[in-house]
Amino acid sequence: MTDLVRGEAAAVLGHASDQGIEVHRDFFELGFDSLTAVELRNRIAAATGLQLPATVVFDNRTPENLATWLRSELAARPGPDGSPSGAAPGGPAAGQEVDSLERMFLDAVERGRILEARLMVKALGGIRPTFESTAELEDLPLATTLAEGPGRPRLICVSTPTANGGVHEYARFAASFRGRRHVSALPLIGFAAGERLPATAESAARVIAESALRASDGEPFVLVGHSSAGAFAYAAACLLESTWGIKPAAVVLLDTLSIRHDNEGDSEEHDYHGLIRHFFTVDEVSPVRMTNSRLSAMGWWMSLLKGLDVQHTTAPVLTLQAGRQVAGLEPAAAGSDGPGGEEKPTLIPSACVRTVDADHFSIVKEHAAPTAETVEDWLGSLGGA
Repeated sequence: MTDLVRGEAAAVLGHASDQGIEVHRDFFELGFDSLTAVELRNRIAAATGLQLPATVVFDNRTPENLATWLRSELAARPGPDGSPSGAAPGGPAAGQEVDSLERMFLDAVERGRILEARLMVKALGGIRPTFESTAELEDLPLATTLAEGPGRPRLICVSTPTANGGVHEYARFAASFRGRRHVSALPLIGFAAGERLPATAESAARVIAESALRASDGEPFVLVGHSSAGAFAYAAACLLESTWGIKPAAVVLLDTLSIRHDNEGDSEEHDYHGLIRHFFTVDEVSPVRMTNSRLSAMGWWMSLLKGLDVQHTTAPVLTLQAGRQVAGLEPAAAGSDGPGGEEKPTLIPSACVRTVDADHFSIVKEHAAPTAETVEDWLGSLGGA
């Protein structure tokens, strides 16, 4: 079973053999992202006859764990007809309960009741345990290594605060840096069962800042954030400098639309509801299980955006804007010029602004390679920074 998983994983990643698929390494570290994880699941399902949830790869984390789980599922199959007893329940999607918070949320989004859906998950986040100081936590979130290389500074990516987000979002972006630069990604606290949520926006920025310091391992580092994660990455950079006098080598914002806003409704510039609708109804199948913890954490973290209070960092900042419009959304939501064709105001006045031929979502997915090259080119222009 381990050989099957390694062989199919190698085929999905385009390797000539399975020698590069180490059984104890995390699928993120091996280079899997949301799309390739679902492709691996499909190939294994075809080979085994099992009905597998779309989240099976990242649920099991490593090839060894996945092989062990698959073996137990096959061992439980009764009779000669091959019908899987361990198959995921039917319904709207494999592994998704009909009467669940996940289904209620997705149904509401599909019906256009986005504000109500977001208020629902925010309210659920509001009844969960919180922390004011990181000293209250047993441990800080651990970064996942996505690429390794000798180049400095290293990149530390911050996960977006969405229920189907996580460190896997940066897998394609990190792939371009393999052999050149160390890239890791930080999960956000509160998305795993049993974790507490940050009580305030400052608590959120502080836990990211301290987690990034540990992930840096004493090396110079760049904080990277896509979309709303960019706001939290920038807030963490500001906190590092203003509180501890530690300045990141740089901050990179990947189509971050705003730093501080109340995104429970749309703004004059951005169609946030349209982005949410696109993210949960148009995007590919989620590779992670949208549990109650993940949905309520999303509602809570999103609500913290309006409380971000940044002092601005003196570190170099790259604002990388998406040049393409997302189908079905207003141009302002995809990073184009403002009304009348005038240039939009810069998010960070001192930032270097560049545009990549991608949309808000593809900038870290199918167009992640040109995104990474633009970042690498800009880092090279900083010289000794």
